[in-house]
Amino acid sequence: MTTDFEKCLLGKYNNFRQAQSAPTLFSQIEILWERIEGGLHSRQWYRHEKDHPYREGYHKLSYTSDTELIVENYNTDWTRRENCDMIFKFDGRAWNGKILGDMCYRRGGRVVSEIILINKQLHSRDKGLDEFGNRVWGSDTLYIFTKGE
Repeated sequence: MTTDFEKCLLGKYNNFRQAQSAPTLFSQIEILWERIEGGLHSRQWYRHEKDHPYREGYHKLSYTSDTELIVENYNTDWTRRENCDMIFKFDGRAWNGKILGDMCYRRGGRVVSEIILINKQLHSRDKGLDEFGNRVWGSDTLYIFTKGE
């Protein structure tokens, strides 16, 4: 059974329009979310490096209500990404997601992640902050991905 959340999430996305409008600010990135046995699979890659994703993982969905769910995040060997699950809430217009808590650490920083699923778009901002709140990787700007272009 595919849920409303999955209908919004599953598919292939790109940010080509955004990257072409500001090529010095945005790399051309593609994202694929697909259903697999046991859960979901996601990949992100730079357009020119399709066979070399910079982010890949597996996911399971755990619904707390019709308008709220937890996305459990796993590495490619199905080991859990500790403290890096995301909570999504539907506000009547869009699914809004963020890291559950503030203990997710990757690549030398505390992960701050935001995802908004609205219509056929996925808006995303990921960054890592050091112990002083300085950004050590990622972006302060939302990347805007469109499904199926």
